[in-house]
Amino acid sequence: MRLGVLGVLCFVAAPAMAGPVTYTFDVTYGNLAIALLGQGSTYGGLGGTFAATIYQSDCHIGESDTLIMEDALLSNIDPIALGIAGIATANVHINSARFVDFLPDGPDHIGPGGVTMVDTDVIVEVTAIVTGSFKTTFITTTSAGILLPFQLIVGTSAMRSDILIADLGFTYGWVIGISDIGLTITLDLIVQAEGTAHVVPDPALGGFTAMGLAGAGAWLRRRR
Repeated sequence: MRLGVLGVLCFVAAPAMAGPVTYTFDVTYGNLAIALLGQGSTYGGLGGTFAATIYQSDCHIGESDTLIMEDALLSNIDPIALGIAGIATANVHINSARFVDFLPDGPDHIGPGGVTMVDTDVIVEVTAIVTGSFKTTFITTTSAGILLPFQLIVGTSAMRSDILIADLGFTYGWVIGISDIGLTITLDLIVQAEGTAHVVPDPALGGFTAMGLAGAGAWLRRRR
């Protein structure tokens, strides 16, 4: 009987295999820059969340594991204003530039140092209020219509640790036609964000641990 209990406890100590795990990263630092060629750029803070599913093993995230981008809810947390051709200003109020979903072409491999190059489109919701020599409001929900190059750097040393860190960076080009002045402009929305997520223990580990504790308890009762 003693040998049986030892066998259960040893099995509990062995690493549990884990399937795909979806991590939601809360942004701890974010920056959104809006740039217009020849007109300069302006920026403000970025907040929210983004998510990725990682196909990991043994609760460890490492090189060659695969990753796929999931949903997002990123938005500017500061008002942003950018001059247009010296005659008007585009004003983006708080939460008026939002990245709400990723549309990847499939999973990508995590490379050395956790660097993952991701090809994905992104759905953007933007409201820009233009003031100056002409006044108008641009409201759009759109996507680039093509796969954009994203870079995601994810921590690869998480072994049932509490915190996982990821850095996200990409550029989204927003084309606007301004009929009032017969001009088409492209605003580059440049995103940099760092987020943290809690590593979720493999559910199987909790079940096996409970079995081990129950077995140990029964063995102790029998010993009495």
